[in-house]
Amino acid sequence: MTSQPPGPQYPAQPTYPAQPQYSAQPQYATLPPAQPPYPAPVQKTTSGLSITAFVLAFLVAPVGLVLGIVALIVDARRPDRTKGLSIAAIGVAIVLVAIAVVLLVIWILGSLIADVACGELAGGCPNRGPFF
Repeated sequence: MTSQPPGPQYPAQPTYPAQPQYSAQPQYATLPPAQPPYPAPVQKTTSGLSITAFVLAFLVAPVGLVLGIVALIVDARRPDRTKGLSIAAIGVAIVLVAIAVVLLVIWILGSLIADVACGELAGGCPNRGPFF
């Protein structure tokens, strides 16, 4: 029988200081009692008056402006209502009323300028319609 040659000899393992022995169950700090859950947030809704004001702000801007202001006052008193749509209705109505006023002023000034220009011409203005 042949014997196997001995394997390579390794140097001795270095010795380390003894490590502390841990107990079977770790000791944890006690936790404070859990806090109760927060209440669910209140679901806010949009009022029908705000929706009506927003639609009328595009169709009949002065009426939409008045209804938007009324809806804002009513919705401000109720915590379950949103005020965003009534504010948007007021904004849209103000912009559309301002555009209408600017166009009216331009129309009136154009009419006055046309009257002055036609009055200075010898034969007047031909083909004048009812609006100019």
